[in-house]
Amino acid sequence: MRALTLVVMLALVLGGARDVEPAESPAVLLERAHQAYRQGRFPDALDAARRAAQGAPRSRDALLARGTMAEFMGEFDEAARAYGDAIALAPNDPALHYALASLAVRLGDYDRALRELDTIFKSQPWPAQLLFRYAPASVQKRLMATNRVLAQLVQLQVDILMEKGDLGAARQTAWRYAIVEPGRDYCGESKGPDASRVSRDERFTRLRLATLAQPTAGDCIWWYGQYLTDDGYMRLGRLIVTEALKHGDSEERKQPGYRYVRSRLAGGSEVPKRAESLFLAARQRYLRDGDVDGAERLLDEALRVAPSFVRPYTMKARIAQDAGNPDAALQWLRRGLEADPDSWRTLHNLGRSLLELERWEESERALVKAVQLFPEDMEGRLRLARALYAQGKFDRYAAETRNAIQIARGWSRGSAVAGAATFLEKFDRWGPGAAPPPAPDVEPLLGYGQD
Repeated sequence: MRALTLVVMLALVLGGARDVEPAESPAVLLERAHQAYRQGRFPDALDAARRAAQGAPRSRDALLARGTMAEFMGEFDEAARAYGDAIALAPNDPALHYALASLAVRLGDYDRALRELDTIFKSQPWPAQLLFRYAPASVQKRLMATNRVLAQLVQLQVDILMEKGDLGAARQTAWRYAIVEPGRDYCGESKGPDASRVSRDERFTRLRLATLAQPTAGDCIWWYGQYLTDDGYMRLGRLIVTEALKHGDSEERKQPGYRYVRSRLAGGSEVPKRAESLFLAARQRYLRDGDVDGAERLLDEALRVAPSFVRPYTMKARIAQDAGNPDAALQWLRRGLEADPDSWRTLHNLGRSLLELERWEESERALVKAVQLFPEDMEGRLRLARALYAQGKFDRYAAETRNAIQIARGWSRGSAVAGAATFLEKFDRWGPGAAPPPAPDVEPLLGYGQD
């Protein structure tokens, strides 16, 4: 589930703030929060929203703004308190029930989220309710186009059902309310002539619709699961990838999918939704906001909730590495492997970190297992080749480099390994030299990025 709804809600909540109030009044603070949010200064937006709510503890707008921003920043307990205080003031407010539904999804309380959506639906005018409940799909399409609230509710309901693991109900809902249409090849559209020209978000949307409309389109369902995994949604990614593996290919051709579940999705183990949401918020607070303390606090909470969830360990290692503490980074990576010994990304990062420290044999061991788990790991193979070269294992160096070049060319990434290819040509002609071979960063394939 993405945070776009929070952006919409915040704009609705804060957009009406007045500029005629004295400095530091709740209304001025709300406007300040709005401006900070629009400028991408999210910690400042949360700070202003907090101060507005503290200055006006019985203001529905201030409380909702605080809750919305706290949720966006991963402060889920604070958001729950703010929403609770707001709904005590306005128990029939649809926006508050929508906020509670959003938070419930982030915390994995899907039944609560569906109840909140039902409450909002019942607040709509009765003609809309009647049409929504009983009209055929042809009418639903027009109703969704003219009633933005109902359209949002249906889309969120579909997402909740998918996250809950009830793909059958999600698909029925999508058909019932004309989110998908009969006879349309959504999977084909995701692979069509213009597929390479559309944005990532547009392709993601097309794959989502293919998953809903075409239950046997195993390849598109598989890609959708990889997109979700890349974005950090391991719970839904696991569900979708597992669904894809039920269709189409022979068992032999499904082996990469089984390997993917093992190396990228913790072997199919459950990840608590709260831990996943904390990790996603922490990653953004570090990479987007530069908020080291806030990110580390959320990562620690994620590990408290789910000690076997590997991604917080890799993020803690990234923070330590960026702070110039490679020993701490190695410690976090090793702790991650204790939690999940088959985590490809953790092994890849460990091998890379050891390579930078010129600990060749240890790097080799980590990278050998990494490329066994993900044979198409071009960057991992080039780094393994460098570790082998440094130890004088020249035949294996050449073999790994050739493998990486062949894989890169097969995926139209030849330019990314051009330097390694040139070095190998010189090696083949003149033998080993004093300089080590290059090990460039290579853009990861779909499903293996953004940890």
